[in-house]
Amino acid sequence: MLLTAVTATLLSLFPAQQTDVLDDRMFAPAPFKVDGLTGVGIDINTVEAKVVFDLESQTASVVADMTFRMTGEGGMPIFDLRQDITSAKLNGKKMKPEEMAPHKFGKTAGTMRIIEKELKPEKEHHLHLEYSLAKPQSPSAIEIGWGEGTLDWDFFFSDLNHGRYMEMWFPANLIYDRFGFEFDLEIKGATEEHEIVTNGTVTTVADTHWQLSFPEHYTAFSHMLVIIPSKEVERTSATITLPGKKEVDVDVCRRLNASVTNERVHELVEQHMNDFTNSMGEWPHGDRCTVFVWTGGRSMEYDGATTTSMGALSHELHHSWYGRGVKPRHQNDGWYDEAWTVYAADGFRGNEKTVSTEARKSTLCPTHLPWNRITPSKSYSTGALAFGRIAHAIGEEKLLNLMSLFFDKYKLRTASTQDMEAFLFEATKDPAVKQVFHRYIYGREGSWTDAAESKRD
Repeated sequence: MLLTAVTATLLSLFPAQQTDVLDDRMFAPAPFKVDGLTGVGIDINTVEAKVVFDLESQTASVVADMTFRMTGEGGMPIFDLRQDITSAKLNGKKMKPEEMAPHKFGKTAGTMRIIEKELKPEKEHHLHLEYSLAKPQSPSAIEIGWGEGTLDWDFFFSDLNHGRYMEMWFPANLIYDRFGFEFDLEIKGATEEHEIVTNGTVTTVADTHWQLSFPEHYTAFSHMLVIIPSKEVERTSATITLPGKKEVDVDVCRRLNASVTNERVHELVEQHMNDFTNSMGEWPHGDRCTVFVWTGGRSMEYDGATTTSMGALSHELHHSWYGRGVKPRHQNDGWYDEAWTVYAADGFRGNEKTVSTEARKSTLCPTHLPWNRITPSKSYSTGALAFGRIAHAIGEEKLLNLMSLFFDKYKLRTASTQDMEAFLFEATKDPAVKQVFHRYIYGREGSWTDAAESKRD
């Protein structure tokens, strides 16, 4: 599939951002050896896909095209897709699907695909894939909701299992990589009207045919999409004015079985967004916020959007500042957006004794696992307490101010744990900051000064 006019226009309008995105290649993990192959990280430039849902046969066909460059000195490309490939071409030449089979990258990484072809880093490469869309081969994934003339489909991302981002449905990369995504979606045989709830830009081609465009600063965890019969939801929109006189259009789509009114959802969204704008900084996602409300325990954050229960609304909205505003560069960095959101939005700070008494070490950023793809569950508790320990040392007001400044520096960009550690230490010169990261984030015994000395030796 050729580069769309929309993508080409974006690249010409934002050359500085394009250069920044291309720099993602330096953040790829080192080459990985498995099953006699050496896989090398890639830098995706664009992904384009066309999906046709046939409701009569309850099948979905996909044609996907990915352009990418190799990192380092080149080699065999690594990417992920949790669907069965039926047809493939690399740079216009046919390849057997088994020549890009998944391989085990470790317990916390799951599988990644390695294309068994040595590629050079100088040129852009093009991968063309065709496959049928089905339940992803990812832990705790859900089925496509086929109905009688209806479709219920949610991207349903998660950071608590590997392979639960965009790779469930389309070819994708790890979260260090930002790339544009153009998506053509058609539903055949629909007997009901459907809602397209997304943080992408939607162009209606026909009654059940849409084109979606997602910006190039998105990573594999950014894209929100819910398709649902219109009769099952209530959808309303309102414009709010945030501090600094920034106007944002809030789109609320609520399942009818959720025990709340749309009016109440709008009130709470405005309240939370005002609070977080005052504490963290300006809303970073343009003039839109998309909120899909349901019942149940699962909720998820996306760039400027969320699928959420009411109990998690504040938490998920805060992620648009930390998590999908400042983005973790690798999943090893995913601890900090959960930890900071629990601390700053949920108010979990620990008591004086807890944050001032040494506890067991904990590893929230496992630097020895560069291909890790799971956020540790302790990020919500131990991670939040780690920020409490820093606040105890430097003062809570100062920590809040510094985290706002960190957000301003890295918004819509990726940032590593090491970036955050260096930023907080340089601003405070307090050794307690280093010690908290040393013991409770990296999981190391002893003093950070001993570790620093050993590195110099």
